[in-house]
Amino acid sequence: MNLKWPFHTYPCLQCLLLGGLLLALTVLVYWPGMQAGFYFDDLNNIVEVPALHWEDFSLDGVRQVLDGALLPGRALSNLSFALNHLFGGLNPAGYHWVNLIIHLLVGVALVWVAVLFAGAGRSAPRKLEKRLFFAILATALFLLHPLNIQAVTYVVQRMTLLATLFTLLSFGCYLTARLHKGARTIFWFFLSAVSFLLALGNKEIALMLPLVLLLFEACFYPAYWRDKAGSIIQQVGPGRLLLLALSVMGLLAIGFYQLYYASHLIRWDGLFPGREFTGLERVLTEARVQFFYLSLLLWPDPSRLNLEHDFLLSTSLFKPWTTALAVAGLLLLLAGVVWLCRRSPRYGFPLSGYAVFHLLESGPINLELVFEHRMYLPMTFLVLLITNLLVDFARRDRWPVLLLLSLLLVPLSVASYQRNKVWSEPLLFLRDCATKSPNKFRPWYNLGTELGMAGLLSEAEPALLHALKLKPGHSLAHNQLGNVYLMTGRQADAFLQYRYAVEADPKNFEALFNLATQYYVRGDYAKAAPLFQQFIAQAPPSFNRARQQAEIYLKRLR
Repeated sequence: MNLKWPFHTYPCLQCLLLGGLLLALTVLVYWPGMQAGFYFDDLNNIVEVPALHWEDFSLDGVRQVLDGALLPGRALSNLSFALNHLFGGLNPAGYHWVNLIIHLLVGVALVWVAVLFAGAGRSAPRKLEKRLFFAILATALFLLHPLNIQAVTYVVQRMTLLATLFTLLSFGCYLTARLHKGARTIFWFFLSAVSFLLALGNKEIALMLPLVLLLFEACFYPAYWRDKAGSIIQQVGPGRLLLLALSVMGLLAIGFYQLYYASHLIRWDGLFPGREFTGLERVLTEARVQFFYLSLLLWPDPSRLNLEHDFLLSTSLFKPWTTALAVAGLLLLLAGVVWLCRRSPRYGFPLSGYAVFHLLESGPINLELVFEHRMYLPMTFLVLLITNLLVDFARRDRWPVLLLLSLLLVPLSVASYQRNKVWSEPLLFLRDCATKSPNKFRPWYNLGTELGMAGLLSEAEPALLHALKLKPGHSLAHNQLGNVYLMTGRQADAFLQYRYAVEADPKNFEALFNLATQYYVRGDYAKAAPLFQQFIAQAPPSFNRARQQAEIYLKRLR
């Protein structure tokens, strides 16, 4: 039987149908995740930030968002959270649906960029429908990959989603201006610059885009820039050019010096605030983390995915010994990418873009060691690579390629659906995090807190005790354990936990109020009164209800 390739009749209509099916499948796969709640950083970035809780739209409200957000530099994402609240309050479903829509838009933008990039280079195929079809297939791997769930279902990572969307739009506009010269070239360059600024308004990872564009120029237009450099040298003169280069290097050195010594985010030696590693240790560890990310990319079994990866720290090049192996491996891969960029930039450039977009979050900065959402933007450049491979090598018999990709999409879709099911149930999700990271404090603290709120006190106590074993003297954990003891009638144990909590952190106002109340109940008014007075004087507005109760207690003591 002679099967006709679908491009032979109505190719654009068939590509449109394929794209529509892909978007529908993505929605289906993420459907369980739309029922997820707010987790971890969602709380201190959204739920606990009154400035983002719009009841009506006003310019004053916009100013409050810009000034009152936890991360004010990520203004566009914060404004989108405020709009979510305006239309749906703190119902997490609305936030999740917006994230999913942005994920779908990223897919559309990625198809556009992949089609444009597949047309770059002298040997690039000119048939648009061929590039479009394979770009959609390659993007399907991205949209349905389980590794991207953390960026989509974790509400606060809308920052990553929007940064990626605008970065792709900026790159796409740049490609349009560079590959299709004409009267509108300046217009496309302008749109590229605007999109880049919008990307920066969501997350700092977009800062790497200019370097990616420089690599694109070096890969695809080396002769042009050699001629340009020669012309500039002749016009300016070698002496002036050397002086200019030294001046630029001096300014860069001053900038890096200020950034290193004036910022709490960047350092090589000394522990970061609130962390247990130095900048150098983080960089060494990130060498191994990169290979861990690649292993998740190639084998994204749900049992390997986790919001709170417990990753062994590299304290030196040989502790553990795999650090040296990872560093050597990265250097070899880098050499291979450089060689490929010179020999075949259609494959080398996407790999260099993938590497560059990992640079910032792999540096000596005050960030957690491992997060799966850090693969979201770099993975888009792997889609460009896959698209070009399919376009260049699937020339005649394309049905086996289509069948192979379809078979890959089935397990990816099933794994993503299962992982979203875990995200949709808070206790199941928190148990999953704690079980996979037995030696990490935060998952156990969060699990114990959630179990206590759910009334599962017999399970909450051991979870919180385990958290305190991992991080003794943690004020919040002592306070939560005190709450559990109080609800189980163990008032003496609750009193001790509240006292430990206040001793560890006098500004833990919930624990301060709880301890004052316990002194009041015990009849020790001499100790209760000053604690109530301290709470009333120092507690923030979010404790107004407890403040009113404290004032009632004080009146009774007078």
